[in-house]
Amino acid sequence: MKLKYLSTILPAQDGEAKISNISCSPNGSRAAIACSDRSVALLDENGVQKDRFTCKPIDAKYGKKSFTVLCMTFSPDSSRIAIGQSDNVLFIYKVGTSWNEKKVIVNKFVQPSAVTCLSWPFDDKILVGQLDGKVRIGLIKTNKCSSLYKTDETVVSIQTHPKRTSFVSAHQDGSIILYNFSSRTQSKICTLQVPPYNLVFTNHGLVVATSDRRVLSYTENGVVQQQFDYNDQSEKEFSSISCDPTAQNVVVASYDRLRLFSWSARRGAWDEGAPLEIQNAYTIGALGWKMDGSTIYAGTVCGGVFSVDCCLRRGMLKSRFETTYVAPSHVILRDVTNDTRTNVISNKGLAIDELKIMGKDRYVIGYTSSSIIIADTESQRFSELEWQSGGHEKFYFDFNNCCLIINAGEVTVVEYGVDGSLGWVRTELTSPHLLSVQVSGPDVEEHKKVKKLAYLVDPTTISIINLINGQQESFINHTGAVDWIELNERASKLLYRDKRSKVTLVDISSDQRSVLLSFCTYVQWVPMSDVIVAQSGDNLSIWYNPDLPEQVTNMKIKGEVEAVLRDADRTEVIVQEPTAKVAYELDNTQIEFGAALEKRDFDRAVAFLESNTSGTDAYSMWIRVAEMALEHGNLFVAQRCYAAINDVAKVRKLHDILEIADEASISIGGDGTHFYKVRAMLAIMGRKFKEAERIFLEQNDTESAIGMYTSLHKWDEALELAKVLNYPEYEQLKTSYLRALSDTGQDSKAAELKVSDGDTLSAIQLYIKSNKPLSALSAANNDSVLSQDENILRQIADSLVKSQLYDKAGDVYEKLKDFDKAVEYFKKGDAYGKAIQLARFAFPEKVVTLEQEWGLHLEYIGQYDAAVNHFVEANDLKKAVEAAIRAKEWPKALSIVENIQDQKVRTGYYGEIADHYSNKGDFERAERLFVEAGLFNDAIMMYGKNNKWIDAFRLSEEFHGREATISSYLAKAEDLDEHGRFAEAEQLYITIGMPHKAIQMYDRVGRDDDVLRLVERYHGEHMHETRKRFATQYEERGDLKAAEEQFLKAGDFRSAVNMYKDSEMWSDAYRIAKTEGGENMEKQVLFMWAKSIGGDAAVKLLNKHGMLMEGIDFACETGAFDLAFDLARIGAKDRMGTVHVRLATQLEEEGRLEDASKHYVEGNKPELAVEMFIRDNDWADAERVAKDHCESLLPDVYTGQARRAIEEGDHLRAETFLLRANKPDIILRYFIENEMWPDALRIAQNYLPHQAALIQEEYEKSELRNGARGVDSFVAQAKEWEQQGDWRKAVSALLKINRDSTDNDALIKHSTEKAADLVMKFLMGDEEYIGAALGALDEANCNEKAAELLLLFGQSRQAINALCRAKQWAKAKQVAQEYLPEMVPEIEKIYKESLKSEGRLGELIDVDVITAIDMMIENDQWDKALDTAKSQNYRPLLDKYVAQYAAILVHRNDLSRVLAVLERYGASANPANFSIYKLLMEETLAKPRFDYTEIARVRNVHLDVYNALQKESSEHFEEFSRALWALHLIAMRTALEEIGDSVPEVQKLCLKQSLSLLRYTDILVADRIFYEAGAAAKDYGSEYESLGFLLLNHYLDLVDAIEEGNGELVDYSPFENSDIPTEVSLPTRQWLESAKHEEMKEWVLASSVDDAHAKELVYDKRGVFEASLKDKRGTAEPCLVTGYPVIESTVRIGSMVAEKDNLNKFLVVIKSNQTENLLNVQNFVAKWAGSPLAISL
Repeated sequence: MKLKYLSTILPAQDGEAKISNISCSPNGSRAAIACSDRSVALLDENGVQKDRFTCKPIDAKYGKKSFTVLCMTFSPDSSRIAIGQSDNVLFIYKVGTSWNEKKVIVNKFVQPSAVTCLSWPFDDKILVGQLDGKVRIGLIKTNKCSSLYKTDETVVSIQTHPKRTSFVSAHQDGSIILYNFSSRTQSKICTLQVPPYNLVFTNHGLVVATSDRRVLSYTENGVVQQQFDYNDQSEKEFSSISCDPTAQNVVVASYDRLRLFSWSARRGAWDEGAPLEIQNAYTIGALGWKMDGSTIYAGTVCGGVFSVDCCLRRGMLKSRFETTYVAPSHVILRDVTNDTRTNVISNKGLAIDELKIMGKDRYVIGYTSSSIIIADTESQRFSELEWQSGGHEKFYFDFNNCCLIINAGEVTVVEYGVDGSLGWVRTELTSPHLLSVQVSGPDVEEHKKVKKLAYLVDPTTISIINLINGQQESFINHTGAVDWIELNERASKLLYRDKRSKVTLVDISSDQRSVLLSFCTYVQWVPMSDVIVAQSGDNLSIWYNPDLPEQVTNMKIKGEVEAVLRDADRTEVIVQEPTAKVAYELDNTQIEFGAALEKRDFDRAVAFLESNTSGTDAYSMWIRVAEMALEHGNLFVAQRCYAAINDVAKVRKLHDILEIADEASISIGGDGTHFYKVRAMLAIMGRKFKEAERIFLEQNDTESAIGMYTSLHKWDEALELAKVLNYPEYEQLKTSYLRALSDTGQDSKAAELKVSDGDTLSAIQLYIKSNKPLSALSAANNDSVLSQDENILRQIADSLVKSQLYDKAGDVYEKLKDFDKAVEYFKKGDAYGKAIQLARFAFPEKVVTLEQEWGLHLEYIGQYDAAVNHFVEANDLKKAVEAAIRAKEWPKALSIVENIQDQKVRTGYYGEIADHYSNKGDFERAERLFVEAGLFNDAIMMYGKNNKWIDAFRLSEEFHGREATISSYLAKAEDLDEHGRFAEAEQLYITIGMPHKAIQMYDRVGRDDDVLRLVERYHGEHMHETRKRFATQYEERGDLKAAEEQFLKAGDFRSAVNMYKDSEMWSDAYRIAKTEGGENMEKQVLFMWAKSIGGDAAVKLLNKHGMLMEGIDFACETGAFDLAFDLARIGAKDRMGTVHVRLATQLEEEGRLEDASKHYVEGNKPELAVEMFIRDNDWADAERVAKDHCESLLPDVYTGQARRAIEEGDHLRAETFLLRANKPDIILRYFIENEMWPDALRIAQNYLPHQAALIQEEYEKSELRNGARGVDSFVAQAKEWEQQGDWRKAVSALLKINRDSTDNDALIKHSTEKAADLVMKFLMGDEEYIGAALGALDEANCNEKAAELLLLFGQSRQAINALCRAKQWAKAKQVAQEYLPEMVPEIEKIYKESLKSEGRLGELIDVDVITAIDMMIENDQWDKALDTAKSQNYRPLLDKYVAQYAAILVHRNDLSRVLAVLERYGASANPANFSIYKLLMEETLAKPRFDYTEIARVRNVHLDVYNALQKESSEHFEEFSRALWALHLIAMRTALEEIGDSVPEVQKLCLKQSLSLLRYTDILVADRIFYEAGAAAKDYGSEYESLGFLLLNHYLDLVDAIEEGNGELVDYSPFENSDIPTEVSLPTRQWLESAKHEEMKEWVLASSVDDAHAKELVYDKRGVFEASLKDKRGTAEPCLVTGYPVIESTVRIGSMVAEKDNLNKFLVVIKSNQTENLLNVQNFVAKWAGSPLAISL
């Protein structure tokens, strides 16, 4: 954008005359300038001053100069100006939309301090900033002002976000506060060092120009984005700022300079443009940017105002519209014909790439990268919506205030002036006649706006969508296809016409449809009215009031209606008559009435009604004007309207309201209609009582609200309101209500009030008094006391009887146990159901009678279907059947009849029911009933009557005999035939099996179609024959079309073609040939057609079908050369030669060579003539023609003569002719082929010297082939014999190549194999050559080839041996499997021996894995052997070799390696390996200190064995289970001991594990286990110290027994109540070292004299050792953590258990002291149990 000085608007004055504010109207048509003399100058859109008015002070007594104008802004609708003044007031002036309107104050807001700044974001709300720091909001309608928030600093600026979602206020202390409209919250977002007087709010945040010569950019959150500092430049302080309408550009003004900043979407930042300097401007204090973005107005301190042009570039469209780009996203379009301007702006800030003018040059379409902008140049409104244009969209501009975009079956509605789409629908019917949309203009009040779309969902269904809420308002289904629809202007009615030209009017709100006109050729709403004009024939129909569609005005016209035109004075229908266009004028007065109401011109509407008082609908029209006038606050007009219809009450009421309004206007200003009492009274008049109540309550006028209801006798609403508001006189109000009810005789209403007060007894009396016994009964039932009061209930019952509510009286008497009266009144009230229900237990004998009476009652009232069941209950089946029949309940009637015992009665009913089913068409059921009733003839007649002859025949045959039936039906058929009832006769003929009679009948009367139909159905084999017969008949009669049809249907299209050919109807013949006969047939007929007409006509015909060339060829092929010459001469002269050649060819075939040669020459093909004479050996004529016409063929003539000489053996003459023909190469080739080598060399040397060397070489090769050169000769000879097919000589020659003739082994092998191939192919029947070849192959060591030959010779065994010698094992095995299966093992054995001897293990594995593994083991390649065994996926094989290797490693005492092997390959459950596992366990546990890693490895191996044994259910499972438990407990204890005793839980857990290990002393080192358990118990102390003594004492006994070698010395009696083994094998040596042993021995001895030790096991509540699993009840499961028995607090972990407390302790220990070994234990337990460990709660 560039800034350019444009012009001076107001000249500067000599002294100070500051322009305080410049404001531009949102519609771009005006600009207001606040001058120093307290006046406001108004400029038009061209910057010319058109008006000026002076501002007023808050009070005239202060004088006209008692204030200054501080701020000013336009309203959103541009019709008002708000002016803030220093004398604490805000005035709103109405300036209107035209220049001649008077400027009046419409709102006055008195403020507590001076108004410093303004912003007007919404029509009804204005933001006010004040000197005292308050930010207030003014409500325009109520003329009230309230504070939004308050600060202590003056408000220096207020700016609203472009999208009106929030605003910011700037204050004297530099703070900026953001207020959000939706959340109604404010927050301080930043604070500047200087007051932010110059502030704008853009789409990209805040821009502030400060007095310290800086321009700052902030985000909405107060974060600094950019800073432009001009302190280092010759710049003065910034004095004003303005933002363009797109909020993409900002201009900042200083002393004499304007600086431009533009937002860069690409950079996301502000870019500074070139500044504009204005000399002598002297401080620009005010800026205003026109809404079209083209001009900036700048005001100075000296009172001068000038304009600045803002433009990027300019251009022209259609030589009429000037485009001015004020920004990439803002274009001004100026129509140079009338100087109107239109803004095209992208509110998204996108660059406008393309502009198009559409819709009769009224509408502008702007395209951006991702949106589309549509602008109306007349209304100056534009809209932008997101759109990805593919260039295929269509635009419909036929509708007011909106545009339709059609794209890919979607209809998008765009309202001018509103961004985004108004709505969209999907339909394939997108013609503008099938779409109608009505969108109200911006001048319509919000609550009256209409936005509706009518469209076709399918050709017969109309949908009407409310575009405001997106809901479907109406869905209209029509019987036929609709071809035109249109909504009226208010979208309250819809007109549509269907394709049968019927016009229908639909009232959308009531869905009422009225057919207005049939055979309609034109229909239209009169513009800007609800009048309908339609034409049908020469009749023009007008509906002036569509609400009364029956009131139609008709006039005769003499043409077709073209259009309906309307202006201010008249409305005319333009009719195109035969001679000219004629205008028929409509009653414009009636139309104007509706238009006046639409425009709210009530005075004009009243004037119309006053001049038309005699109309039939005048009353409704006065009412309509009155209601609309009231709605728009025009009370005088409303009063006049009500007076016209003599509604005195409303006239008086309006008079009172007007008096109140006049009084209010004095106090609050305006016309007083905004006064709350006026608004409330108007709401009361409109019966909007809740609205009036709300208005009163908003003003805290409770008395008036309640008084309104009481005056209207709406006591309930008054009481409800009083109760909600806690009205102090509520009780008095209620008393007044009761008194009023009593005075007016409203006892029932009083009773309701009594009920609500809880006085039920009084309420009941009042209900009875008001003759409302049901309400009394309801009140009594709701009172637990009164519902049991017999007197009250009898009073109510009597009242019910008086009111003839007998059924309710019966209920009361039933409650009183007076069953007789209850039943009596139930019957009187026809409540038979209740009577029967009561009688079932009170009077059972009356139930049947009551059922009968109930049935009779239902029958009496016509409820026959209900009566049926009651007659059945009363066992009156006849009445039941009759009721069912009268109710037309035929199935029910039939079921009842079947239960009647009297056959005679039943038969009568069957007939009646059968008649029903017969009439209904249920013939099968009717037949059954007729037969059941014995009415056979009725059944037969039924079928005959309904032309069901087959069924009639069947029944007749069944009941009257076949012969009689056939005779009767044949006669009937013939009779029908004679009377022309052929269809019925046909059915009868077919029914009796005589279809030929029907065929003959139809053939006789000439109904060929029926003949064909019956022949096809019953004699299909004669169908083609019949059709051909008919075709011949038609042909004879001259009906060739019918004949053609039958020929074609018979598949004989050739006959049809011949028929037309014979009749010379060539076009028809050609048509059939083309469609039925294929391409060849088509051509034949066409050529025959052409031949028949000849000449130019034939050429034209063939050219028409593009067949001229093919026609010439066809003529030639058929010998019609005269026709061919004619066609070529006339239409294709270039084909004349071809015709001559074709004729010459035919003449040659006929032997007429001389004539043929002439035509060859005329056809420019003399060479063909020469060739013809050569073929005929006529050398003279051939030489003559060649010399005359084609000398190039003379060599061919001579060559032919030479060939003849060669054939005769005259070589010399042949040589002469060939040399004359200059073809020495031919005679050379002849001499070579005949091996005449000297002659060949002579010719080559004399005439072809370049070939002499080659001939010499060939001469030498010939000698070689003849055996002159040894082995090479043999090879050459063999090759030559092979080429000649002399296989024996070829083989003999090849076999001569052997060690006797050469030392070249490769040549010998190749020659021998070649000889064998020849023998196999050609000499397999010659044993001599087979033997010779085999001998040679054996000598040459060609075993594979020998095997092939032997196999062909039938020597399978020798062939297999040969393959083995060739080491072709696979082939040998394959051959053996096919021919000698018994040799397969022998071959495999030889193969294995070969592989083994050659050491080829890889191949041996594939053949014999066991042998291969054994070889690896022999080579000590155990890892490779085990990997190979593992790869076989056969576990026993792997286990075998693992066991072998483990045994070897054990023998080597390499136990670590044994563990590694078992871990890698798995431990098997083979008992042979058990000793190894036992050894591993013993050796690992025999070490002085337990190593967790080693124990864990042994434990893991045992787990593998454990799992395998468990799967096999092995007898060794228990043995390994005990070993695994022992290893597990030792491993877990070892892992825990690493933590130490610092954790209290660890010591107890280790103790329990040690005690649990005692049960495994028979498989562990006994002395060690007892020692460790005793030491743990001793160290733990407390109750376990005695146990420690007992166990350590036993340990000493074991040591003594070990030393003595006598296990009987050990006493196991202390362990009787435990599972500690008593038979334990003694170790060979003591485990503990002597020092510790002596120490422990001393402690035991010292403790033995202490009586404190009980010297016994620790027992639990079971009475056994606490670590023992076994007790009297059985064996408990061990705990996974301690090994203790789990008796209670069981936690199930997979397949195992744990005691909850010990499990939790263990897991807590792991969590608080994570070690690698503890985690390993946890993982092992989870794997063993099959479930992870988790803390149990």
